[in-house]
Amino acid sequence: MSNRNALRTAFTAGLGNAFASLSGLADSQYVALSVLAVSSGTYGGALSLGRQRLLGTVLGSVLLLIGYEGLRLLPMPLGIAITLGALRLLGGLLKLQVGYKVGGMIIVMGWLVHEGGLASWIPIRFFWTSFGVLITLLGLRLFWPARGVDSNLTQVADLLVQLQSCFRDLAARVDPAITGQVAGKVANPVGIGRYRALRNQLVAIRRQRPALLQELGSLPERHPATLLMANFDATASRLITLVGGLVREAPTLQDPQLVVQLHRAEAELLQAMAGHLGQWEQQIRGRRGLPKPPETELQLPRSWHELGQALNNPTANSASLERLERIASRLMLCSQAEQAIRSAEANWAAILVRA
Repeated sequence: MSNRNALRTAFTAGLGNAFASLSGLADSQYVALSVLAVSSGTYGGALSLGRQRLLGTVLGSVLLLIGYEGLRLLPMPLGIAITLGALRLLGGLLKLQVGYKVGGMIIVMGWLVHEGGLASWIPIRFFWTSFGVLITLLGLRLFWPARGVDSNLTQVADLLVQLQSCFRDLAARVDPAITGQVAGKVANPVGIGRYRALRNQLVAIRRQRPALLQELGSLPERHPATLLMANFDATASRLITLVGGLVREAPTLQDPQLVVQLHRAEAELLQAMAGHLGQWEQQIRGRRGLPKPPETELQLPRSWHELGQALNNPTANSASLERLERIASRLMLCSQAEQAIRSAEANWAAILVRA
């Protein structure tokens, strides 16, 4: 994906340079600079950066004209400093994130390099900047289209892969017989490190939300893609909470003959949820448009259905109170995760019906 982004950026910048050279207009280097500054990997991100760059260009140009004419009697360093300070203040009020940097370059270069031709330099600079933003957006639409929806869903699919792996390893930890592993000998045990990695993946997905909203047009909060991503976000958060809870409530393996049925039910449910999340991943990766939920619901294992009988087993009640509390906490977390998957699929189907 990074190679595609690099090739698309280089190709777009090359086209812009070629057109600028053929036009014969001055300062054509600003086309490539705009393409490199705006190319962010997704259409929504580029649109947001493009708006920031154009607004910063306009703001910097206006302040340059005002400052150059109104502060020319002051020493030049002081005049530039005051103008840059005004730019930073106004940029903060307008909530510019990167646009004020462009405005600052315009102020400094205009004052020091183009002071004799501001009337011609400012319009041509704005034209080339606008052209660079435009061809970047077209490139993101035409050459290996990069939409925020696709990027977000791909990240969700990657997160589902890691959740499947964690669920299977957690299942093997409480009931190694399911996977044929030796108790406590999971190849990559689930600990705080893997839990934090899952949280970081979810945070990375959330950071892409503004770019997604930028490309969805008017009322993006009501767009099916936004609602679907919010549904995946909430479900992933609950499933990651399950992983964190099971890590903190680690099972005791010193006396494995006790409460075997309880551990078996927990392990088989984790295995079933991992397999079902695999279906989610396939639906997302094989989508055309927005992905559809799996055709079959989560199938609960028989041991989970018979959990009530296992809880009444005298053998289970002979375990220590501390261990029973720990097992109860783990079973409750598993039950909440199972309910989260069912609720998410119901919401998923409802969102596509309204789409």
